[in-house]
Amino acid sequence: MTRGPKPTPRNLRLVRGTDRADRMNPDEPVVAVSIPDAPDYLEPDEQTIFLDTAGKLARMRVMTEYDVDALAIYSVNFVRWKEATARLHDMGLMVRSPNNFPMQNPYLSVANSAQKECLRILTEFGLTPSSRTRVNKG
Repeated sequence: MTRGPKPTPRNLRLVRGTDRADRMNPDEPVVAVSIPDAPDYLEPDEQTIFLDTAGKLARMRVMTEYDVDALAIYSVNFVRWKEATARLHDMGLMVRSPNNFPMQNPYLSVANSAQKECLRILTEFGLTPSSRTRVNKG
């Protein structure tokens, strides 16, 4: 198990302005920035989120063809979070169990789980306010 922060990809270090020659991995692959097509297995709503976010990442110069899977996972979880949140608004935080006892709405767990995954991936890409402060225009 390694210690310390996980390594940051070179594209992101370049955008942040923190790339230093003495810390560079000479074997790190160099990948061109691109906006790949949304995967066919995504639903239409998920594809819309994918393409919108891919465009933002490309403008930041951090989107590559190798980021498709991570962005697809983000897109699926974003739509899942959105749908679960809509159900929460309709049904409320508490519902009745089959035995008529009050219980937490199961959609709350779905929404919370999807939200955590979305935030984790957004942070990886530098798309949250705190992670974006470490990104410089270039």
